[in-house]
Amino acid sequence: MISFDIHMKRSEFLLDVAGEFGDGITAVFGSSGAGKSSLLDCLAGSIRPDSGHVQMGETIWYSSLNRVWVTPENRRVGTVYQDGALFPHLDVRSNIEFGWKLIPEHKRHIDPLELADFMGLSNLMSRKPSTLSGGERQRVAIARSIAIMPSLLLLDEPLASIDSPRRGSILNYLKRVHAEFEMPMIYVSHSISEVVSVASNAMMLEAGKVVGFDHPTALLPYVNNSEGIDKFENIFDGVIGPSTDYLTTVEVNGVEIWAGRQRKSMGERVLVSLGANQIILAAQRPANISARNIIEGKVVETWSNLGKVFVEVDAGPKFIVELTETALKDLGILMGCDVFLVFKSSSVGVFDT
Repeated sequence: MISFDIHMKRSEFLLDVAGEFGDGITAVFGSSGAGKSSLLDCLAGSIRPDSGHVQMGETIWYSSLNRVWVTPENRRVGTVYQDGALFPHLDVRSNIEFGWKLIPEHKRHIDPLELADFMGLSNLMSRKPSTLSGGERQRVAIARSIAIMPSLLLLDEPLASIDSPRRGSILNYLKRVHAEFEMPMIYVSHSISEVVSVASNAMMLEAGKVVGFDHPTALLPYVNNSEGIDKFENIFDGVIGPSTDYLTTVEVNGVEIWAGRQRKSMGERVLVSLGANQIILAAQRPANISARNIIEGKVVETWSNLGKVFVEVDAGPKFIVELTETALKDLGILMGCDVFLVFKSSSVGVFDT
């Protein structure tokens, strides 16, 4: 667990944040300039705040009151940036082993080769960074940070330079890493889709201040009104099913979803994306409509702010649906109600894992 109370002023920028993050994956998100990266820099020790404290477990890393300052190299914090920041002259294996080799042998708790296999990098070990895709570079950067078994892993917009089809794959790797190594993570992003997919809790920043700290989905209504933050997109793991001449089915947690025709084999694992604003919510099963997907579910929770409503519907997979307060009221939809999710096959994105 890491706790902090940070106060810092730099020119026109003010950072005034306090909080406590547990051992899970915690997201910090907000629009550009909100203070996300500055908070991570203060936790990592690359920036020294003007006042306050930073404490990891029982260890104080920084205290202006007690005049304590632990240098970055002594905090044992792993950091992954959006560009990966790999050593261009080293191959993948040497990049992963770089920090690991600096650790005394009796403190090495992980085998870099086993880690590479876990991250799906075994066939890339002799390659140089310039020959890797963006997603591959990020996996190497993550593996390099994990190899030193940090007490805390910081991820600063790690998927910002990755195209949408690859983002879900990296998110899955991060969740596997956390589950396998029980490593606390702080994940910075401006993408609410990434935050909901990967994090158990989320802190929202605006102009250097905390405006919300809750389960990620509970902050959805506030996100929708913040400039520079992506619209919400549902992201699922799926498996390719049977196809027709024009459409392909994808099974997601026991539910069959129709998508556009895919040139993929049955049984192939894929990622499925669907915008929250692409789904129509119906109180009764609709008839005689062109949309191929009509899925029954139950309303789990609703959140509203400034006329916008987000509804979580459990249909096997859990969908987030965006609509207006007026629409929700007219439909008479309440928590626990049975509803139908309606969306076109053309709204469904299908990507390689």
